[in-house]
Amino acid sequence: MRKKQFYIWLLLLTGIISCTKEIDIELEEGDRRLVVDAWFTTQQKTHEIRLSQTSDYFSQEETPKVSGADVQIAGGGDLWTFSEVSPGIYHSDDPLAHAKLGNTYTLSITYDGQNYSATDYCDTVPSLDQIALSANYDQNNALDWYDILVWTTELPGYGHWYCWRVLVNSEYVKDTLSEISIESDEYLGDGLTFQSFPIEWIDADEVVSGDTVRLEQHNISKQTYDAFIAILSETEWKGGIFDSPPANVPSNISNDGLGVFVVSAVSEAEVIVP
Repeated sequence: MRKKQFYIWLLLLTGIISCTKEIDIELEEGDRRLVVDAWFTTQQKTHEIRLSQTSDYFSQEETPKVSGADVQIAGGGDLWTFSEVSPGIYHSDDPLAHAKLGNTYTLSITYDGQNYSATDYCDTVPSLDQIALSANYDQNNALDWYDILVWTTELPGYGHWYCWRVLVNSEYVKDTLSEISIESDEYLGDGLTFQSFPIEWIDADEVVSGDTVRLEQHNISKQTYDAFIAILSETEWKGGIFDSPPANVPSNISNDGLGVFVVSAVSEAEVIVP
């Protein structure tokens, strides 16, 4: 009797598997949209802007780079022009281009007969007084990672948003949004002083003794903070069965452009890896 029941279930399972059908989904390509990745800070340096276009949903190819665009940033009585140094990558012509506190800056892009613009404000950033490294070890007592500890005081009054970026020997080691720490003073606390507070971390295999670790502390606008959270919510933080339906990510780029133009003041500090 048990053997008979087994064969019945086997037949049912075989029927279910044989009914599986591959379905091809065809999506309309739609118009390509400009995608902007632009970050302009108070640091006197060559700033970089990346321009690309959207691609088909199922495309396995790299997103198209945008070449031949006219790019500039204006604000605070200054006008900074950008030139294309490689496909889709534009650098400021002045190697000391920078934002100034208390000014609003406008990014202007002309491409393929279309004009795009975005604005953002450069607000004050708390002083990053000191940083230190705190070693952490795995169960075999091997060095695993370093916590990056900070000494700083949050700005008084609620309504400030921050992010932190890590460099080793002047090269960013956490350069994607999913790796950048971002926070609102709603959670940090208003006007608090932080001493030896772990705000970031770095893998031990990313540094060696004598390397210079630099931490950048940025004060970003609310529109930037909201855009970062929205992007993460639609990408890195997706995957659960209770996720909300996909939604368009907010952007401050006009003319139906995508991406974010970020202006931020920066305070930074360094430490040598022991």
